[in-house]
Amino acid sequence: MQKMSVSVPDSTMGAIDEEIKRIGVSRSHFVAKAIDFYIGSGRNLENDIDKLNKELLKKIEETNSLSENVLRLEERIPTIESQSRMKDYDINRLREELDEKTGENKSLSNKVLQLEERIPTIENQLAEAKKELSSRAGEVFQNNKKIHTLENQIAENDKVIKTKISELGQLNAQIALIKDQLAEAEKLKEKLGSALQAKEDEVAFLRGHVAQLTQSFNQLSLKPGEEEIKEKHWYQFWK
Repeated sequence: MQKMSVSVPDSTMGAIDEEIKRIGVSRSHFVAKAIDFYIGSGRNLENDIDKLNKELLKKIEETNSLSENVLRLEERIPTIESQSRMKDYDINRLREELDEKTGENKSLSNKVLQLEERIPTIENQLAEAKKELSSRAGEVFQNNKKIHTLENQIAENDKVIKTKISELGQLNAQIALIKDQLAEAEKLKEKLGSALQAKEDEVAFLRGHVAQLTQSFNQLSLKPGEEEIKEKHWYQFWK
């Protein structure tokens, strides 16, 4: 083990002696421990102290920033208090609305309970309605079949009607032709009637003339015998 001599100020020596007395060690032991601390853990302690100082500066900066934020918040306190009062008003209004909604919910709950009590009846009614719907569906199916049959019959009838319409058209054409022929016949009838009337007039004239001749013959001679009348065909004059 080596020895060394160190010169220290009187005040430092006084402080060393006081510390030696307090902890109860020799000067050599105290100085050796102090040197070990300085070159060992003490150096690490300086690094820690530097690190802590840096962290302290950072915390100070954060504290200053927080202080500024606090000042800004303090400035906003009146506005926040006003907003808080408004919020309190809104909260009270919302509470009133909540109480009202709660009453409505109770009423709705009662209605829901009533509806739940009616659910079995409604389910039974629904089951009956389903049965009726099924029955109606069967009827509709049958009606659809009937309708399909009727549609087919109507289609067939349409074909027949179209045929009849075509035949009717032909008949109308024939009727029109017959009408034309009848018109021609009427015209011919009128002509024949006129001619017949002329012939009848002529026959009437001849009959009158024959009657006069017969009367003249009756006055001029007696009636001949039956055989002579037949032979000479005079019977038309002696009737």
